[in-house]
Amino acid sequence: MSKTPNYDLFVTDDAGTKFKDWREQMASESNSNMVKIDAALSGKAEQSRSVEITLTADGWIGDAAPFSQQVAVANLKADTNGSIAIASGATADQRAAVRKAQLSIAAQADGLLTLNCDGKKPTVDIPTVVVLLG
Repeated sequence: MSKTPNYDLFVTDDAGTKFKDWREQMASESNSNMVKIDAALSGKAEQSRSVEITLTADGWIGDAAPFSQQVAVANLKADTNGSIAIASGATADQRAAVRKAQLSIAAQADGLLTLNCDGKKPTVDIPTVVVLLG
């Protein structure tokens, strides 16, 4: 019986493997494919975390688009994958400002995220949530 290279999952390639042996390698309580998959997925889920940050109205730099703003994000690394979105509690005015601002991520460094505003510079603070993936 061979194994996959990344997670050592069992792969049946032997016609002589007994059903009981195969079943235990697929779904037993120790060292089976199901146990390995569960461990791999739980490790990924535990590493994801949310960080709330606010893009301040007076934090935008520049006299014309694109404006930029750099914000501190706890636990962010230069190579961390993630996403940013407007917070669910944002007001109608804040949501309208985000639509008009045409925001995008410009740069990322350890602890810092830089956003660009290609549209209208927001005149209200914008609450956001950054999700950092493990």
